[in-house]
Amino acid sequence: MLRKILRFLLFGILAIALLVGGFFLYGLSLVRKLPWQSPVFDTERPADPGVIGPKGVLVFSKTNGFRHESIEPGIAAIKALGNQRGWQVVSTEDGAFFNDDYLKRFKVVVWLSTTGDVLTSDQEKSFERFIESGGGYVGLHAACDTEYDWAWYDRAVGTHFRDHSIFPHTPEAILRVEDKQNPATAGMPDSWKHADEWYNFKTNPRKSPGVHVLMNVDESTYDVGETKGMGGDHPISWTHDVGQGRVFYTAIGHTPETFQQPLSLQHLAGGITWAGRF
Repeated sequence: MLRKILRFLLFGILAIALLVGGFFLYGLSLVRKLPWQSPVFDTERPADPGVIGPKGVLVFSKTNGFRHESIEPGIAAIKALGNQRGWQVVSTEDGAFFNDDYLKRFKVVVWLSTTGDVLTSDQEKSFERFIESGGGYVGLHAACDTEYDWAWYDRAVGTHFRDHSIFPHTPEAILRVEDKQNPATAGMPDSWKHADEWYNFKTNPRKSPGVHVLMNVDESTYDVGETKGMGGDHPISWTHDVGQGRVFYTAIGHTPETFQQPLSLQHLAGGITWAGRF
């Protein structure tokens, strides 16, 4: 009898340990970078991209942290949009593309759910020069979960990732358009439903100098849970003029389905159009 009780207690302790360990790992995933993951940087220059036309779009999707399964569908969607709109789309996960010679061939660089530290300091400086001199930036979803120690990047994007909706993970919510003049939101309904992993930010981007909010998510339409959301005012897409360049960010894009939905694709295409001055 005692042996059965001890065996039962042992199984119970093991079950609890597995449960606690699972929650620990899940909690680490919320900060998007696991402690045993060290950044991998690219320093050897990749093959020359060749001549890029007047509507060059570079899609950058390097991850040194959490990797979204929506990245590949996102690349495919941007390339399809490029075929429709006459963009010359090149995709890469090689940070060594960020040099003055290569970057100047493109009008806009899309950071597609990048995570962690992805560029060396020299590559960061090249990108700063690209934007400040008139280039365009489009950040999708986890692009704000990138380069936490790069102060320029934080100012340019307007904020960084803090946490996100948990239970449910990707709830449906209502997005409300604030500015229908920008190409990213022109022609959209005043409000529309979308299911996503709703990001909360370290600071409210609306309070960042120069940031112009295009769209917000109505926190009353989904369960913010223990994250507490953003306290009611929850911008989800915005623009920012940086030097002579243009920055566009949207937090939607966690799910692969995002890149099949007409309004989401319209929003993305408009953001690239605005940032690239196409």
